[in-house]
Amino acid sequence: MPDSELRVQLHGVRGSVTTAAAASIRYGGDTICFEVDLGDPTHRLLIDCGTGVRGVEVDADGAPVTFDVLFSHFHWDHIEGLGFFPPVFREQHRFNFHGRPESMPVDAALQGVIRPPWFPVALADTPSTKTYLPIGDEPLRFGDVTITACPLNHPQGVLGYRIQLGDRSIAIATDHEAGDAAIDQALADWARGVDVLIHDAQYTDADYEVHRGWGHSTWDRAVDAAIAAGAGRLVTISHDPSRTDDDIDALLERARARFPQTEAGRANTTITA
Repeated sequence: MPDSELRVQLHGVRGSVTTAAAASIRYGGDTICFEVDLGDPTHRLLIDCGTGVRGVEVDADGAPVTFDVLFSHFHWDHIEGLGFFPPVFREQHRFNFHGRPESMPVDAALQGVIRPPWFPVALADTPSTKTYLPIGDEPLRFGDVTITACPLNHPQGVLGYRIQLGDRSIAIATDHEAGDAAIDQALADWARGVDVLIHDAQYTDADYEVHRGWGHSTWDRAVDAAIAAGAGRLVTISHDPSRTDDDIDALLERARARFPQTEAGRANTTITA
């Protein structure tokens, strides 16, 4: 890193499925993808590969780049951009895919769906170099950045990631359904004192009544999580695909009434701690 500032770029913040509606352009329609700035253009650190990964700027035909990719989980909206990411199709680039084994190894989870007949080109046949690595209990280190994972509440499981650079910290809790007391307490303890908590806020209370068990939180529960963790700021993500920009603005206003240091995650912006 060139200085002590920790930066996470939001390439995609939409939950569940992409949207191209004109009323949703301001916050963006691409699904989840974040990039942690390591200060090294030859080493890129990504979290999830939703369609937002298409916004990661890299010269696909240029100098070799190593991509470390941490997956929160393997649901389609978090991996669907991988087959459309040009560096995957260039032999000089290297990918280290990290994930939580969910009844199958990481390579089986990714290669099992990015292949015919579900995708025209098999991930295993693309020319970039790839390794597949399970995430355990030990922290991960990338240069001066340390990342610790925390299991959260989502169908088939999900990992949150706390990113630490010196005394700066940002925690990401995407696709987390609040309501399990033990898991919520574990999240609060893991995210204790973070500068920024990036948290799932897909639903309103009315939405949640018909989507209980689908693995997402309300904006109100996101605020609860920020308060419980003592976070400095809250950034809401996983915006519902049917939510317009004006709808998100309205939810943001309600969230700020409870926790003034709240902002709504917006694609193509950078969160700094």
